[in-house]
Amino acid sequence: MKLLLTGVTGQLGTAVAEIAPERGVTLVPLVRPARPGQVPFERAFPSLAAAKVTGDVREPLWGLGETDLNALADDVDAVVNLAGDTNWAGSGRDLYAVNVLGARNGYDVARELQRRSGRRVAYVQASSIYVVGGTLGRIAETPLTLDRHRTAYEHSKWLAERELERQHGPGDPDILISRVAALLGDSRTGATRKRNSLYLLAERWDDLPGRVLPAMRGAKVDVLPRDLAAGTLLDAVAGLHRTGPHPEPVITHLSAGERAPTLRALLETARALSPLAFGKWVRLVPASAEQVLWMSANAERFLPLSPAWRNSLIGLRYIGLDRVMERGRLAQLVDGQLPEPSTELLARLLFDLPEPQRPLAPADRGLSRFLA
Repeated sequence: MKLLLTGVTGQLGTAVAEIAPERGVTLVPLVRPARPGQVPFERAFPSLAAAKVTGDVREPLWGLGETDLNALADDVDAVVNLAGDTNWAGSGRDLYAVNVLGARNGYDVARELQRRSGRRVAYVQASSIYVVGGTLGRIAETPLTLDRHRTAYEHSKWLAERELERQHGPGDPDILISRVAALLGDSRTGATRKRNSLYLLAERWDDLPGRVLPAMRGAKVDVLPRDLAAGTLLDAVAGLHRTGPHPEPVITHLSAGERAPTLRALLETARALSPLAFGKWVRLVPASAEQVLWMSANAERFLPLSPAWRNSLIGLRYIGLDRVMERGRLAQLVDGQLPEPSTELLARLLFDLPEPQRPLAPADRGLSRFLA
């Protein structure tokens, strides 16, 4: 496959760029014009420098000109939009411009490439599992209705999904809406492009007010290492082509789903792995969904909070609610095993816990038998 890809400098995009050559996937990255003080794209991604095109997802047709569109129409199989404003405490205007207009403009690009080439060109939109707002229980891979608990970020992702559903018509490019879980670093190296709010919550472990963490009794933490998410996404894009055409947008949950650990299991695993890594332990306090949602959305009304702290408190809803993201439609697209990261792996990545050291046999051979 050959993919026109936005968001290559982000957490998921970087992982896709790293794993694409292993999967036989060619990438054409769309990058914004360089800004003063920014590391040049050519230096950050030298292997992709020659293939890049310049544009902006906020512009019609992503700002691509005739020359670029004609060249891309020759052999691009899918337009993959991983670009997004992921600031959970961001302004509604910025979130709308990037997340909603970016999705609509991206679908126009896929339409235009399909029109010019006469071939099927798919469109892939990275949404978020948190678009479900305050919904509990088992979450189906289907369109969602209004939810009063959505934050501005979640609402912008929901509007983007609705816009794509509205735009799609007979003969138009297939649409894959991939609701992505929170991402941690690489499962092999731990390397991360960005420390999201779950990391921020871990970093503020010793500063949690009252040493308590409110959560529902069965609260789950649905996160994935970025490389597992990237590989599964590429498999899903290939599956979309293999099983198409699709008369309706295909919605999938790119997440741990039923394999996501409970919050209690994740914390207890972390403590068992490295008990000395935590200065003080927090206490999980049973709370209702309404309490968790209200506190995550309204604490700033009563406390002066920095943007980082606001993001961390909003992150409470992403580890404090009891719900399971179904993955049946994802399984239909992916020709292989769905991601099933272990609780131990997730705990190590989230809290930066070191790998266990194997004990060395003592110099006295008579004692070494006890370490066998």
